[in-house]
Amino acid sequence: GKAEDEQLKAVSKPSKVQAVLKNTKQSPKKVNLVAALIRGMRVEDALLQLQVTVKRASKTVYQVIHSARANATHYHGLDPDRLLVAEAFVGKGFFKKRVSYHSKGRSGMKVRHECRLTVVVRETTPEEEAEIARLKVHNFRKLTKREKRLVPHQLIETNSIWNRKGKARSNTETSGMSA
Repeated sequence: GKAEDEQLKAVSKPSKVQAVLKNTKQSPKKVNLVAALIRGMRVEDALLQLQVTVKRASKTVYQVIHSARANATHYHGLDPDRLLVAEAFVGKGFFKKRVSYHSKGRSGMKVRHECRLTVVVRETTPEEEAEIARLKVHNFRKLTKREKRLVPHQLIETNSIWNRKGKARSNTETSGMSA
């Protein structure tokens, strides 16, 4: 009886695997902006997208997705190349209240926001992979909203290209300033 139960547990794979990060010292609204960016993406595309995103919460979301992928491959034997971010949502954690001192001997309450981030990954089905391959071939056609979610995303670069730090000024600007 026990050996059969263990074999059944080893053979059956879960459809979804999740990773949860609790008590993150960031605002839930700000973390949710980044979580909404990667919802529905393939895991590799989501990790690439988070590397070029300039938000502070992107590092947190990156770590949780990486952990969810590791959970899926190590504990449940899912293929890491076929993983998809099925859900990414943020819930409120504790809201710590602290004293905020004002002038004239008065004081107020300051609220320190915390949140919990949950990322659920799942393996794509063969039907979805066939549809993705078909959509890649027919990329000239305008895709529906559902089809856009399935196709590997283009990276969305969030910082502007004209005012980046580290870019040298053009020669015309430097000569104009020296004159």
